[in-house]
Amino acid sequence: MGMSASQARLLSITARLSNNELEQQSLAYSKQRLAESSSQINDTYLEALSKTKYQVLTGYNNAQANYADLTYAQLMGVNSIANGKQYLVKNKDGRVLVSEQIAKAFKDNNGDFNRMLRDLGYTQANIDVSQIAASKEAIHQAWDKYLVSVGKSLDNFVDGEHIFGFGYTPFGNTHFSGYPTYDTAYAIPLDENDERKEGVKVELLKDDQGYYTERLAIKNMLDNDGNTIVYYQTADDQINNEYHELTNVIYNPETKLYTYNEGEYASLYIDQYDGSISDNIKNRFSTDVYPGPEGYYGSEGLDENRNGRNFKFEIEEQTKALNYDGTTKSQRELYDYAVALSEAFYNRHNVSNQPELKYDAQMVAYYRNIFNEMATHGFTTLNESFRDKLITTRTDSDMTSEAKIFNDSDWFVRQLKAGNLTLAYYSIAE
Repeated sequence: MGMSASQARLLSITARLSNNELEQQSLAYSKQRLAESSSQINDTYLEALSKTKYQVLTGYNNAQANYADLTYAQLMGVNSIANGKQYLVKNKDGRVLVSEQIAKAFKDNNGDFNRMLRDLGYTQANIDVSQIAASKEAIHQAWDKYLVSVGKSLDNFVDGEHIFGFGYTPFGNTHFSGYPTYDTAYAIPLDENDERKEGVKVELLKDDQGYYTERLAIKNMLDNDGNTIVYYQTADDQINNEYHELTNVIYNPETKLYTYNEGEYASLYIDQYDGSISDNIKNRFSTDVYPGPEGYYGSEGLDENRNGRNFKFEIEEQTKALNYDGTTKSQRELYDYAVALSEAFYNRHNVSNQPELKYDAQMVAYYRNIFNEMATHGFTTLNESFRDKLITTRTDSDMTSEAKIFNDSDWFVRQLKAGNLTLAYYSIAE
């Protein structure tokens, strides 16, 4: 009886082992069938993928959508910016792929956007330079926006000098060539022997008629208690950081107007000799002048005695560069725009020496985005990243090798699939 029970258990175990082996074999067959099915599905997918036609939406004809084969030229063309998103084509290192023309314009001009635009035939100067007053106002506003962005103002003194208004001379044939510049001048008093008085000079600017005038603008500031103080400074005061407070002039911070003798003025000036206040700068200077109460007197003119003294001055002119002083992308764009307007206006008489440039807002925005991407992440060209393809591509009579590759849909799609090229949108982040 005991033997029979043991034999039965042995037979049961043997049967279970056989069943497990059968199930394992069945699972193995199932895996094999799944693998074969997956391979077939993958082959079918790859076959379908190879037949897929990559296209890009180019616009609409009424309600009908228009598509074109996906190429580098289609994605990197200016048409993409009109849709609100500008495509960028990059290599696997993240550098934007650009044409040789764009790469050369960038490298030749050391990353100067205005000059890069110039070499590409465009400008961001959107003013009519024949309209003098409107052009000057546009230039003033452009510089004001930039200077405010870096914590300055056209109406402030920076290092004891006025920022703007001295007869702007950008990109001249001096050692400042390549930089926007401003001209400033000083009137140095002469003694009875026509010798300069050392350590004394009056800062000047040019008026609309080209005469040098004395800068003694009345200004305002807040004291430690938050009260508005109206004051002016002489040249010596600026050096010593002192000021003369005026109690007969009131400044309204809301209207930004000065009140004097019941009149309101956007700006006021004071005569440092007799303290008289007016809304214009009285004293004018030529190269050798005796300022008088009614205007200016040249060395050949009236010898006017004022307050018992003769005032005779010698003019010292200086030209200084207005360099970029920002740190952000937006500040640099404001600076470049102000430079472009100034250069276009002040070079308007030298058109024979200037290339004919076109203003196109869309093209300027297009090239600016590419410029920013090149400056931030670097760039490459077909000659650098795909030289073998460039060499082996035959040049047609009407299309360069580069242009032919940039318009080759099969080549472009293969590079995308292989991971040699990637697509991205331009980001305006700082």
